[in-house]
Amino acid sequence: MRLHLSKGILGAARSLFTSIRVTLHLSYFVVILLGITLVGTVSFYVSYQSMLERVESASFQIVRQIEKNMDNDFQNKRNLLLAPYYNQEYIDGINAYATMDEQAQFLFRQKIGDLFLKSFNITPIRDFKRFQIYYSSGELLNASDAYKAIAAKDVQNADWFRQTVAKDGRVHFNAPLTSTPAETGEAAYSSSLLIRDFSNPVNFVIVRAEYNDELFRSIGQNDNLSASSRIVILNEHNQQVYSSSERPDTASEPGMLSLINSESGKFWYGTGQEERLVAYTRSDYSNWKVVLVTPKKEIFGPLDQIKTTTLVTALIAFVVTLCISLLFGRSITNPILDLYKTVNRVKRGDFSVRVHVKRSDEIGRIATNFNDMQDELQTLIESKYIYQIKLQQVELAMLYSQINPHFLYNTLDSIKAMADYYKVEDIGDMAQSLADMFRYNTKSKDEVVTLRDELEQIDAYMNIQRTRFEDKLAYELDIEEELYTFAILKMTLQPLVENAVFYGVEQKLGKSTIRITARKEDNHMLLTISDDGVGMSGERLQEIYARLGEPFYMEHLPVAASEGGIGLRNVYARYAIRLGDQFEFQIDSQAGHGTSVTLKLSAENSLTKPQ
Repeated sequence: MRLHLSKGILGAARSLFTSIRVTLHLSYFVVILLGITLVGTVSFYVSYQSMLERVESASFQIVRQIEKNMDNDFQNKRNLLLAPYYNQEYIDGINAYATMDEQAQFLFRQKIGDLFLKSFNITPIRDFKRFQIYYSSGELLNASDAYKAIAAKDVQNADWFRQTVAKDGRVHFNAPLTSTPAETGEAAYSSSLLIRDFSNPVNFVIVRAEYNDELFRSIGQNDNLSASSRIVILNEHNQQVYSSSERPDTASEPGMLSLINSESGKFWYGTGQEERLVAYTRSDYSNWKVVLVTPKKEIFGPLDQIKTTTLVTALIAFVVTLCISLLFGRSITNPILDLYKTVNRVKRGDFSVRVHVKRSDEIGRIATNFNDMQDELQTLIESKYIYQIKLQQVELAMLYSQINPHFLYNTLDSIKAMADYYKVEDIGDMAQSLADMFRYNTKSKDEVVTLRDELEQIDAYMNIQRTRFEDKLAYELDIEEELYTFAILKMTLQPLVENAVFYGVEQKLGKSTIRITARKEDNHMLLTISDDGVGMSGERLQEIYARLGEPFYMEHLPVAASEGGIGLRNVYARYAIRLGDQFEFQIDSQAGHGTSVTLKLSAENSLTKPQ
């Protein structure tokens, strides 16, 4: 049941698409759909690429600018830490601190503390929180506010302390502040600098200043970043120092952090709706990285308007196309349908019908040409076609009644020659054979005979030819017994055997043999007339095949043997007229090796066997 239902639906769909009107409407839809799809796709792609390039470039410029602003701020903070170098008294005090008495050390601690208090107050820094001053032994010399006492040994072992010593005069920025007990409050990062006499590497102090994240927060506000974008500051170990987002997800994404591994760059991270553009750069001054993370959906949000516009345009175009196709499609398809109906009437045999031409466009010109073709076709049917049929009938009548004049002349010459030598018996045989041939041609009006009847005719013909040529010509038969009653057309063999004698044997020096064979192959009879005469060239064979393939109405029909005879072409034409595709005709020949002509006739052919 389902199979029949599916076949019915499929058949209905196929019949629907055979309508030119439906095809025309669908063509409109497909053209509009492809056009809108192509324009929309190209527009979307161009917009996407243009926006992508602008966003990537803008993101990279933003992180570059943030990095420059951050470096400028860090350099200013470093300059404040260099205050002791502007007064040799502080450098001398650093060198002598270890040998001072307690009172002198106290005074030095107060003095150097006041120096940095004055420096940070004269040049106020908005995100400054506090500072500490440590001696090379880890001893805290001074601090800007209360602090928790830490053992000097612990200070010396702190990572930030060792990193500052290792940088030997270059500022060290440290974050996040989680490794030292003294680091409390709202400080986000610190900068520390080693200060010493360049001639005394043993005695030094380290000044450490702590800051909150106001600098980083102001960066995000000044750059007018979107709500979903965020700025991330990473230290030299790719640890998060600051994130403008409250979500601490950057530090928990090792995949993203592993890609931030060069001086600068940009890449897309994530999949689907979570895909983000990541642009970053590394500061040569602090070795910290500035990272800008922007969600893709926020970048390409405006492209949704293009999608919506494209869909609305496509819908409008479809509606307009439907109206146009309904209004104008009928004016195009109706004349074509009229032409189709007229062609069907011609197909049924009504050659008098004509198309009513009401247009001057291509369809009208087709209709006009069709009418002209009908007029010419009717003329051909009434004249050339009927005339050619009559010619074929005349040719067949000639075939039954005509004896090749060349054959008659030679026969009479032979009779005269034998009479000269008084060979009365031979003259009688030849005359009897000639009489038998005339009798065969005139005794019956039947066009279809048996193979046996044709072979009797050929026996009479070959008796005459053997008398003419004496020992030069031999004649052989190889016929399967059951094929003697096979129905063939009258005068099938005589023209072919005559061709073999005239064109093959007569032109050859020495003895020749003509052989007729008939054998059964599957459901066919193969009838072959062969000779071992002079044969013919390949070019001549091609000419004969070309002539056999010509339409009958194009050929010039010979009316006498002197014009080329009525041999091969007539035998072929008669079978082609009667049997069509139910027979095959083959000629094989090679110069110097003879010629063979084979007819392949189906046992189920439409010839009527004689009773």
